[in-house]
Amino acid sequence: MDFGIDFGTTNSACTGIQNKRQLFNYGDEMGNPFPSIIVIDRVTGQVFCGREAWRKRQELAESCEVIPSIKTLLGTNRTWRIAGKKWTPVEVTAEVFKGLKKRVKEGSAKKELTSAVVAVPVDFEPEKRASLRKAAAVAEVEITDFISEPTAAIFSNYKAVGRHRLIAVVDWGGGTLDVSIVENRNGEITELATNGIYMGGDNIDLKLAEWAHNQVLKNGQNSLAFEQMTATARDKMIAECELAKKDLTYDDLVEISVINYGSLGDISISLDIDTFTKLIRYNIEDAVKCFENTVASARTSIEELECVIMIGGSINIRPFEEKMREICQDKIYIPTEADWSVARGAAWLRITPGHYKIAQSIGVVMSDGSFFPLIDKGDTVIDKHTTSEFALVEESTTANFTFSDKNLKTLGYLNIPTFGFFKEKINIETIIDKDLILRVTGKSQSRAKETSRTWSFGRVLLNYELPVPKKR
Repeated sequence: MDFGIDFGTTNSACTGIQNKRQLFNYGDEMGNPFPSIIVIDRVTGQVFCGREAWRKRQELAESCEVIPSIKTLLGTNRTWRIAGKKWTPVEVTAEVFKGLKKRVKEGSAKKELTSAVVAVPVDFEPEKRASLRKAAAVAEVEITDFISEPTAAIFSNYKAVGRHRLIAVVDWGGGTLDVSIVENRNGEITELATNGIYMGGDNIDLKLAEWAHNQVLKNGQNSLAFEQMTATARDKMIAECELAKKDLTYDDLVEISVINYGSLGDISISLDIDTFTKLIRYNIEDAVKCFENTVASARTSIEELECVIMIGGSINIRPFEEKMREICQDKIYIPTEADWSVARGAAWLRITPGHYKIAQSIGVVMSDGSFFPLIDKGDTVIDKHTTSEFALVEESTTANFTFSDKNLKTLGYLNIPTFGFFKEKINIETIIDKDLILRVTGKSQSRAKETSRTWSFGRVLLNYELPVPKKR
């Protein structure tokens, strides 16, 4: 079985494809993506994850360390001391992969998750990619390749959207809204602009919970604020509000009912679509503004867009969908099971990989001001490795290299120890590794290996060529 993983801020989705045709989604017990939350008991060190940990996070916080959104902490020095053990973001993230492995093993196909293509945001820093790879390895999962989330979404739905050239991908999940504008030229994907905000379905769930709580207070004598309710009561209310939000996708009126809501007893509050729309008005305005700003950053217009793919668990929020259809008219495309699109695209790319192509030339600025390319625009990134030889043009104990793009915009520097004699030979090795980081290592031919120096650059511009039939 081949696997693809959409490693998300709030939820992670895993899709397996068996015999290159049968799809299996692996998430929580309810068939939703797997919450990317880890809860660790402060005394015993026991680890909890999944939907149950998510629903009881307020309650568990009283005796456990609750670590949500671990994706945002990858590549940082953040640590936790829990039950006598030091936890790093890599180790915490590994528990999410272990949770997914367990769900796969318990699934209907009874398979083992040992490798996968993993989808990450367009602007996912190289340090985060490297940390994510380490975390997966701790869980004994090999990341065979990284793919950007919008590219995976497009490939997953290529039959429906592949004819379009200028495409927007709107990915609104539980914690973040991410918008990307991409150009599709015969299956070669160029990401023109990306933008995002930390606002998702979880923010709306909490807003609804606080509103519903205040409605309850209007009907009684109790004056406890929502934050003063027991953790168990808050968890119940937030969970019921999440269900109400989903039901309002199709219904005009829903009931938010909580049995044994702390000291307030059993409660039931009606919520209609008009009130819901007013409550989240500013959330919708922020989401639409993010979309419009991203379109502008790509130096294009909504009128020029040919297709808007909407994916993620929050894109079916009715006021948002209605507003987007008002703005984009008939350009909106919402896939079936939209919150699994990215994972499915990643899984298909595990079966039939595409490949990255370099979208800029990077090289060395020579002593006469000319440009010598180390990597060329249009080259395919498949274990890209080159070796070049340079020589000192003056007596110096250091060979000073300046790296730039073809327009001589400086990207970085590398200073290599030398003996300092005229025309001393310097070897330069260039490689783009599996984390898509360019590494340039230099060493004088006359000095020991220990004197080598490396310059790393994680912002190489890349395009992705999808494995699709080319138009003639």
